[in-house]
Amino acid sequence: MRDPAFDGEENRYSDRHVRASDRLGETATTLGFEDTDALWDHLFEQPRDLALLTHDLSRYFEALRADEAPRGGDGEREAFMSAYVEWALAEAGDGDVLVVCGGFHEPALLRTAAHARARATVHAGAGSARPVAPVPSEARIGTYLVPFSFRRLDSFAGYASGMPQPAFYQAVWERGADDAAEAMLFEAIRHLRAKRQRVSPADAIAASTLAHGLRALRGHAALARLDVLDALAGALVKEALNGPLPWTRRGPLSPRTEPILAEIVHAFAGSRVGTLDPATPRPPLLDDALAELEAAGVQLARVSARLKVRLDEPGGARASTTLHRLRTLAIPGFVLVRGANLSRTATDLSEEWSIVHLLETDPALIEASIYGATLEGAASARIEETARDAPDVGAIADALALAAACGLRTLTERGLADIAARVGAEPSFAALGRALRKLLALRRGELVLGATGHAELPRVLETCFDRGLWLFEGTAGPTAPLDLAHVDAVSALREVLRETDDDAEALTTRALECCSRRAVDPEAPPALRGAALGVLWSMAPHGDGDAVHEDHAARAIAVLRAVARPATFGDFLGGLFALARAEVVRDRSIVATIDASVTGFLREDFLIALPALRQAFSYFPPRERLAIAESVLAIGGHAGHDPMALLRAPVDAELVRRAAALEGAALALARRFGLTDPLDDPEQGVTP
Repeated sequence: MRDPAFDGEENRYSDRHVRASDRLGETATTLGFEDTDALWDHLFEQPRDLALLTHDLSRYFEALRADEAPRGGDGEREAFMSAYVEWALAEAGDGDVLVVCGGFHEPALLRTAAHARARATVHAGAGSARPVAPVPSEARIGTYLVPFSFRRLDSFAGYASGMPQPAFYQAVWERGADDAAEAMLFEAIRHLRAKRQRVSPADAIAASTLAHGLRALRGHAALARLDVLDALAGALVKEALNGPLPWTRRGPLSPRTEPILAEIVHAFAGSRVGTLDPATPRPPLLDDALAELEAAGVQLARVSARLKVRLDEPGGARASTTLHRLRTLAIPGFVLVRGANLSRTATDLSEEWSIVHLLETDPALIEASIYGATLEGAASARIEETARDAPDVGAIADALALAAACGLRTLTERGLADIAARVGAEPSFAALGRALRKLLALRRGELVLGATGHAELPRVLETCFDRGLWLFEGTAGPTAPLDLAHVDAVSALREVLRETDDDAEALTTRALECCSRRAVDPEAPPALRGAALGVLWSMAPHGDGDAVHEDHAARAIAVLRAVARPATFGDFLGGLFALARAEVVRDRSIVATIDASVTGFLREDFLIALPALRQAFSYFPPRERLAIAESVLAIGGHAGHDPMALLRAPVDAELVRRAAALEGAALALARRFGLTDPLDDPEQGVTP
């Protein structure tokens, strides 16, 4: 049944209240369990008398809820459920009513039922109307079945109300608790061997022995899920872990999860897939999407394939539009491997996709039917939803770029209008930079592909550029660390300058004057000062003689010397290198100034500057780092030496920093207790 309580809910089946219940969390912690799933397994997934189990479940749900008020939309949902409970009780009279609900809601609904029975006794035979919420006249509603799989039910795949590792509990249902756990242990071992993981018979015996030891230690009558999982980890993982075991928390697996543990989780999740009867009604979107793929010449198969489409060909353009619409709806099986390159220097009008008809593809299309009956309409509604919730102009520009890729011209025009309306109040320089990048890409696409231009695009681009200059000049913080998003925004401003028409001289002059002020502004963040200097240097006219080059180099050297402080020098260089990398590599005088500044730092100051310096020099690819090393050797009078010696540090720089910090702490402690040697302590010196 539809009810306004569900409006705006993307996941209508979440049990987040169970995760958030303070009382339940305290109970799990008090009893020594890492999460509520482990507590549930211990209390209720062991062989027990049915009557005692029923009694304990009621106590558990009452303790879970007790006097806690509903959270979020739970109050509205419980009012919705209560209305139907009252209606059903009135319809049943003296008969029984079965209510299927989450345990969190049971205490509230039992109270509703008690009150309803009391009212029915007083007002016998009154009856009630079925509480059906009105449906707007323009709305189309329907219900479709979605085929599910064990993997989609698994809470480790991100399904909020899913059970952890459903294959395990299916085995318990089919084989009983005594046999299921042992069977799943060896099923996991077979799965690991199929994935070419070495699991010896001795490892298998050790895992089984450890599992039964944990069962006895934890007081379980039968092997529990965590007994088996912990035993497998203990027997098969031979090295230290980077984090906690993955089954001690809910949600998708961390990218840092050990591969063998990830495969164990997958084995316990299972691979069974549900199917629907061929006569089951299907939403129009599913058939429309498959028809659009066929019309675009995209052959979809169960085996993954690479597809290259050219945007300058009619068939390729249609295929790209269709695939981007599917990608916008997050349909599994359609991955953009490489996008088109619309830059002036390396134009490539082709995209490369990886496509495959996965088992999850059709269910995802059925679920996406909430957005529309056609692929075009659904993608349009999804983008409109994204744009409606956009927090800044950068997010609006992201939605605009999606609309352009999906061939939705109306939405693109609307996105341009939204950006124009909001850009004047945009407070984020980073978001403004992202918007400029997207708008530039849209204009390049129009120029390269010869598409009909959006009339408002040049004006919106100029408006964003003006706002960007204002935010650039207004950002303060003389000790602020390097902000990559801010530096990228400065880079976007420069790209706009490089691609403006020749008659936009006033725009360029205004921007360069702003950069001149920022480069020498002591209140500006160091990275933005460096970025401003990089814009000035990289935008200098080429071919105007050595005098112009020397003038820019002299200005750069003067600014470098002014900002050469340990705490901020690396951040300044990060901004400079991001915008003028090639210019720095070519000019040995700049390298000499940087080298002199760094070598002039005291040992402690150098260690302070080291992390930011390493981050700054990471902008250079290996070949350019080699060129800088050659310059450093030449400056120091060692031109004949191997420059690779400077690039191969014998020890890790982070290790050196940590060792120096430890040494400093030890020295401070020694001074405190008077245990230092004057020969070793520079603060005491040597008395003649």
